[in-house]
Amino acid sequence: MEKAKISPRQLLILVFMFEIVSAIISGFGAEAKQDAWITAIIGMLGGICLFLLYHRLSLFYPDLPLTEYAKKILGPVVGRVVALLYVVYFLFNGSFVIRDFASMAVSFVFAQTPFLVIIALMLVTVMYVIGKGIEVLSRTAELFFAVLFLVSTTGLTLILTSGNVDLQNLRPVLEEGWFTILKQSIPGTVVFPFGEVIVFLMLFPYVDKPQQVKKTVITGLLISGCFIAFIMMINVSVLGADLFTRTQYPLLTTSQLIEGKAFLERLDALFLVTAIVGGFFRIGLFLYATLIGAATLFGIPSYRKLIIPVGMVMFICSLAMASNNVEFNYTGSRIVRYYVQIPILVIFPLILLLVGWIQEKKKSAS
Repeated sequence: MEKAKISPRQLLILVFMFEIVSAIISGFGAEAKQDAWITAIIGMLGGICLFLLYHRLSLFYPDLPLTEYAKKILGPVVGRVVALLYVVYFLFNGSFVIRDFASMAVSFVFAQTPFLVIIALMLVTVMYVIGKGIEVLSRTAELFFAVLFLVSTTGLTLILTSGNVDLQNLRPVLEEGWFTILKQSIPGTVVFPFGEVIVFLMLFPYVDKPQQVKKTVITGLLISGCFIAFIMMINVSVLGADLFTRTQYPLLTTSQLIEGKAFLERLDALFLVTAIVGGFFRIGLFLYATLIGAATLFGIPSYRKLIIPVGMVMFICSLAMASNNVEFNYTGSRIVRYYVQIPILVIFPLILLLVGWIQEKKKSAS
């Protein structure tokens, strides 16, 4: 691990940007139609419950990342296997996010640019900043947060004042009933994006005021959940429930429907740039967690020695994980959600917490 420190404010900004970016550009909770915003709120509450589990787990070894104390809790053999699974998960998720943003960029702006060029450019940029360390990534996030806040506020104001917002599209509320909403939220919106906050277990040892970690991350999840719910309400209000469920990138489609004034043209490009900049930090956090996990797992003194090989694996993985967008979306919404995220985000942390708690009780008794 590198010798670095990040402040609670930087942690809050990283949590916020990490949580919202993929959720607001994708068809988040689309299957719930006009009630997508309710799934965001339920997902947020479920994500906070998961984080309380993660935070309690981190208190066993507050100075170590997840991949290190997994070995201490489960033993060197089983612990290494679990740690390796987390490293692979972070690597895969980073590749998935790169592929998602590259697909969006090719679909809306860079239609003539080869797909692999977009992925390579995004990845090289992230690798460069990660090579400078977590402090540089955190300070960069602080800088860009102010810019993104200004751009997002301007864009949302233009949408709200465009006359395209129809709140009647949000009705009827709970048309399909609570069962459908809960079915979409559990595990759907709970694990994505809120449960993915588990990646921050690799960063907690760097926070200079560890006593504020719990409050900071919960605040970040609350703000993120409310913001995502607000964006879903805007999307449904402008697009209507039917178009919202059929659009792959609802927010970009919403911005394209803004018409009537010359200065509002190409508002979608503004949102696209904002999304890609925000996605940079999400990819960076997954890459950093992969590098720290791999370095500690294999006893490599500096994670920087792994940046190029891990970056190349991430590049190949992002290209090879699906042959087209249909297969890519199916992989993300079905295979990853049920066969990867539930064990990684729920089952393994519960086992670690239970075993760690038993060990703690035994130590106290002796």
